[in-house]
Amino acid sequence: MRPLRTIWLAVAVAATAAFFVVGATHHADTVNTARARADQSGYLWDAVGIHMMRHGSPDGLIGERNRMPVYPWLLSWLYDPALSPDDFFAVAKTWNIRASLVLLALLVAVARQWLSPLATAAFGLAVGFGYFVFKAGYAQVEPLFYTLFFLTFISGWALLRAETLGASLWRAALAGGLVALAQLTKASMPPFLAVLGTALAVRALQALRARADRAAAVRHMAAGAVMAAVFLAVMFPYIANSKRVFGHWFYNVNSTFYVWYDDWPAASVGTYKDGDGKGWPTTPPDQIPSAGKYLREHTASQIAGRFWKGFLEMFTVSYIRLWYFKVVSMYVLFAAVLVAAGRRHLAALVRADPAVCVYLTLYAVVYTAAVAFYQPISGTTLRMLLVHVAPFLFAVSRLAESPGFRDLRWTVAGVSLGAAHFHLAVIATMALDIVFVLWPRLSTEFAGY
Repeated sequence: MRPLRTIWLAVAVAATAAFFVVGATHHADTVNTARARADQSGYLWDAVGIHMMRHGSPDGLIGERNRMPVYPWLLSWLYDPALSPDDFFAVAKTWNIRASLVLLALLVAVARQWLSPLATAAFGLAVGFGYFVFKAGYAQVEPLFYTLFFLTFISGWALLRAETLGASLWRAALAGGLVALAQLTKASMPPFLAVLGTALAVRALQALRARADRAAAVRHMAAGAVMAAVFLAVMFPYIANSKRVFGHWFYNVNSTFYVWYDDWPAASVGTYKDGDGKGWPTTPPDQIPSAGKYLREHTASQIAGRFWKGFLEMFTVSYIRLWYFKVVSMYVLFAAVLVAAGRRHLAALVRADPAVCVYLTLYAVVYTAAVAFYQPISGTTLRMLLVHVAPFLFAVSRLAESPGFRDLRWTVAGVSLGAAHFHLAVIATMALDIVFVLWPRLSTEFAGY
């Protein structure tokens, strides 16, 4: 029976991949028809600029310190001067669909190293058809960034679990390189670096408190130093250019200026109009936005209200736009059931591996708060929230397969259920959605937010 199962599995995977390509192509052709919409023209323009630089044009400020260079660099290899702007747009969309399928396969392959086959299948279907298929047919960086962020998240988890010097150092180098690559794809990684660095510090302190493993503390501190060094080495050409032109190493218009405005209309008439993408803006110094200025000019109630508005948008507007929210809700409920039924096992996990718990908790708190705070500038939390769906689904699946949790059972209507039944329910839900729900939404729902 094993060869037969292998054949059926291959057929199912091939059919699923084919539907992904057909569905994403249909969406790109019928819904995503305007390259000027949702910053796609900006990425295409950057790609043309990089192509021209490779062929002798003077260096330019690709992305104007808003869009990062990795994705347009990839697109630049597709550009031909004979292509019209609309033709290049069509080529970029087609390439992005194929690349997204490869990236999705990479996500699934990495998840499979940590999860059971059933949990991996549920994870792959949820990610692939919850949002990847919607985002694939755009000349946008999102599928690439989502993948790099997930790989970075996994590398950080693996680093915290390393038990030897060799494993710690090479995993630290990998994590530092991935953080830098993700940052060069979309400038939102400094908080992650801080979260992972804090978790490494917790591991080092844990070893010091034990007093019997000072070498382990040194190893964790060395890992943090290696991670930071690799990150800076990969980033150096870009940040050195930022320092030369803008006067600051980690200059990005979003994190330097825009985040400290009250909304996008205010930002669009501030440093944006004063040339912040070509040099330090000509805005009068007392009007330059900053964290200090924001805190001086806003009350605690106003700041709390901004956070609340962002959180509210996640649950009242963002969720209805794509199909990810239903499956995320299933995983949230599953996590709640696991924690309620396995409190004793959870306490044992925290005691056994506090650094990983700090890592996951800080990551959730820091990025959820950051997404909520930035919502008035972006107009929606959707694009930023989707980055964190794969890490969340993975973390819940991993929890379900942890010691103690994997043996939990629940009796419903006389039937004994476990984690495997939840994953089967997710697979069945996604299969029904693919057959009955997904195509109409792919035909109508713009997903370039």
